[in-house]
Amino acid sequence: MKKMSKLMALLLVVVMVLMLVPVSAFAAEEVVEEPTLVVLEVEGAPVDEVLNTAVETPVVETPAVEAPAAVEPVVEAPAVETPVAETPVVAVAEEPVVATAADEGTIEVKAVPALGLWRDAVTFIDVLLNTVGADYSYDAVTNALTLNNFVGKQVEAADMGSNFSMILKGTNVIANADGCAIDVVGNLTMGGSGELTAVGSQSAIHVMDGDLVLNDGDYELFAIGNVGDVAAVDVENGDLIINDGWVDAEAVNMGTGGAWGLWADNDLVINGGDIDVMTDSVSGRSMGIGAGDDTIVKGGYTTVKSTTETGIANALYAGSWVVIRDGILDLCTQGGVNPLAIYGGEGVWISPCYGDVDLTASCLYLEPYCGCHWKHSKSDNPKTGTQDMASDALMATMGLLALMGMAYLISKKEIKG
Repeated sequence: MKKMSKLMALLLVVVMVLMLVPVSAFAAEEVVEEPTLVVLEVEGAPVDEVLNTAVETPVVETPAVEAPAAVEPVVEAPAVETPVAETPVVAVAEEPVVATAADEGTIEVKAVPALGLWRDAVTFIDVLLNTVGADYSYDAVTNALTLNNFVGKQVEAADMGSNFSMILKGTNVIANADGCAIDVVGNLTMGGSGELTAVGSQSAIHVMDGDLVLNDGDYELFAIGNVGDVAAVDVENGDLIINDGWVDAEAVNMGTGGAWGLWADNDLVINGGDIDVMTDSVSGRSMGIGAGDDTIVKGGYTTVKSTTETGIANALYAGSWVVIRDGILDLCTQGGVNPLAIYGGEGVWISPCYGDVDLTASCLYLEPYCGCHWKHSKSDNPKTGTQDMASDALMATMGLLALMGMAYLISKKEIKG
């Protein structure tokens, strides 16, 4: 009976297990349909293994379902990286701002005009704020500074515009033992009925990044020094144009540097005027009138004397071409190595009206004998610079005799009266 009871109990357990199996399978099919596919892929496996596989399959796929949750940090990662991406953008944006600020600062410095007068080493006048004084005035409409019997150390101007000018009235004296008497950045046009005496240890008139134009006026310009090169007129990065006026320029260098009379980095053009230049140096270059590019003479009366002890002396110089179209020139050099009256880096062109000219001569007197100077006789020997003074002496003698005769007649009439 005990065996039967045990057998019956065992059968009861088996029946219950058999009854539970379909229920589990049915429950699995309702929850997840994919295990059915997994079961079909398993061939010849025991029911328990199949059941275990079916049960474990969702466990395996559960991470697959959780995978998007793992992807979410990936999605959030760009959100975290977005500030990182923005940081370079900010840095890139800052760099142009800094560069722009630097550029704007540079432009502002160049664009701001400045005009001042130094009466002495300590007294400075801001002319743009104080436009009228006892011996000066500034007209903003015409952009002109007028000097009227001004006496001082220096005139400074920067970026005053392309039409900035200085008008001379009366007698003006500017002397600077520490640099330039007139120092201008930008264009400068000078003229007037007055006189200017300017003395500087470096330059009498210095113009940078602009042109200097002398229309008329009376100029006594001196540069005397012993440190570096000195120049009576020095135009850097610009042209020097002389249209008229009386210009006496003198440069003396007592040191080892050069002495330059009238100099322009670009072109130097003489259209007219009475110009007298003298330069003297010990061992440096002694150059009367010169230009880094072309030197062109179209008129006027120009006298140049350049001397040196051991340097190089030139009266009329050009880095490119020397062109002489008209005017009277009395050029002479002395001392040093191979002194030349005229030197052109690329060549020299002289109007045929001057006759034959020896470009190896140290002194030349050139006077045209055609065109507007038809009444002048040409030099007998322009190669040596010997001026034909016979006719001038004859005319002077005849004039003197005529004056003496007239004076004699007048005296006779007075005696009779």
